[in-house]
Amino acid sequence: MLSKELMGVLALAILWVNTLLIAAAAAKEIAALLAWKRRLIAVEGDSGVGLVRARVTRGAGPGGALAVQRVEQLGRAATNDEGGRRVIHFADRSAVGEVFGGTATRDDGEIEIAVDAGASAEVWVPATALAASGSCASDEVFDRAFADAKKARGFARAVEGAATGEVYLFGQLRPMGKGLSLAAAKPGGLLVAKFDPRPWLDRKIALAVLFIVGDIALAAACSAVALWPPRFGLVSTLGGAACLGFFLTAQPAGTALRDAVRVPSRAWLRGKWIRSAPVQEPAAPPHAPRAT
Repeated sequence: MLSKELMGVLALAILWVNTLLIAAAAAKEIAALLAWKRRLIAVEGDSGVGLVRARVTRGAGPGGALAVQRVEQLGRAATNDEGGRRVIHFADRSAVGEVFGGTATRDDGEIEIAVDAGASAEVWVPATALAASGSCASDEVFDRAFADAKKARGFARAVEGAATGEVYLFGQLRPMGKGLSLAAAKPGGLLVAKFDPRPWLDRKIALAVLFIVGDIALAAACSAVALWPPRFGLVSTLGGAACLGFFLTAQPAGTALRDAVRVPSRAWLRGKWIRSAPVQEPAAPPHAPRAT
């Protein structure tokens, strides 16, 4: 049978292996974000691979959109209503960006850029705008969707966020006639963003770095308390309990970080619809009087 001391050492070893694995996963996310940051260098001249700020003048997509981010979702009726109101919960099935092509004017307002169409591209739309486009229009719309959401196949829908107005474009810029053309870069592909992606990347990288520092610092603090003399005394036992609590919460925290730093084209949308008012059930017919 293992002694208490050996079991304690084994438990701390498991704690630190788990901590370092989670930190390594976060470092991998940082590496992916840094790769994006290295690509997104502003193009100063008329050619090169990088980022250009522009305004859409003509898009080949619906409503004059240059590109769209499309998220396929499946809705399920909630088992329990919220305050007597029906609910549909949505789960993401797939997400894809599509560039329809069109033209945009560079931020100096003089040079026109012809953007190539791309069946698969990175389209970054703010999460708030994407969620707003998928909101429920009315209770009548909700009721029709709820009828399908109760079935085994569920309620399928597509939420779309369009890229119009001011955009940030990444790709291969080349002179073309009196203007410029933008095509997918090799490597890097094609990106159409509704916001400046560089500050967004800086914030996500900072968040991931802070998480790694906090992850290791908390593991070290819990370990130090667990090793506080006398071993297996009151303070040491409390430290062991803290180590267990940290071990149980570290992995969910790492998963939450991974979701938080997903690039907008891969971020979870999910969401739910809640009916504005409870459904008024029809009154039961009165019972016929019994014959005596």
